[in-house]
Amino acid sequence: MSMVFNSTQVKLFYIFGLQETFINKSVYFTLSLITYLLIITVNLTLIITIIQEKGLHEPMYIFLCSLCVNGLYGTAGFYPKFLLDLQSDVQVISYGGCFTQAYVIYTSVMCELSTLTVMSYDRYVAICRPLLYHNIVTSLTIRKLLLLSWCYPLFIALIALSLAVRIPLCGSRIDKIFCDNPSILKHAYCKYLCNVS
Repeated sequence: MSMVFNSTQVKLFYIFGLQETFINKSVYFTLSLITYLLIITVNLTLIITIIQEKGLHEPMYIFLCSLCVNGLYGTAGFYPKFLLDLQSDVQVISYGGCFTQAYVIYTSVMCELSTLTVMSYDRYVAICRPLLYHNIVTSLTIRKLLLLSWCYPLFIALIALSLAVRIPLCGSRIDKIFCDNPSILKHAYCKYLCNVS
C-alpha cells in the first residue's frame, strides 16, 4: 500500500515558533503593537515630510522615501499576523497566506538591499564625480533606479515562490513565528520518505 501526499492535502500550516510565549502573551503583544505603531508612525512621517517639502526632492531623500515605503510594506507582511497569533491559542495560517507572507517578507528584504545599493551608488557619484553628478543622476535615472530596486526583487521572489508552490508537501509544521521558504520546503523532502511501499 502506498501513501501519496501532495500539496492539495496541506490546507493549513501550524506555526510553533510562539510556544514559549504563552506565559507572557499580553506583554509580548503590547510591546509588539507599540513597535508596529511606532514603525508606521515614523515611516509615514518621513514619507509625508519628504513629499511636502520641495527642498527634500533630491535623489537621496527620494531613495529614503522608497526605503520608508518598503518598511511599511515589510512590516505589513509580518506584524498583523504576528499580533493575531499572540492573541490566539492555536497559531495557524492558510496555505496561500503562508506563501503570501513569505513572498512579502522576502521581497521586502530584497527591496531594502537593492534600495540601499542604489543609495550607495548615488553617494558614490556625489563623492567621486561631484561636477558630473547632475548629468549622471537625472530624474530619469532616479526613476529607472527606483523601478529596478522594486521590480527586480518582486520578480525574482515571484519566480522562486511560484516554483515552490508546485512542489508537493506532506507536512504542515512551521517551527518559526512566520512563514519562510525553507520552512515550507522542508516538507517537500519528506514526500519521498512518506511513500510507503
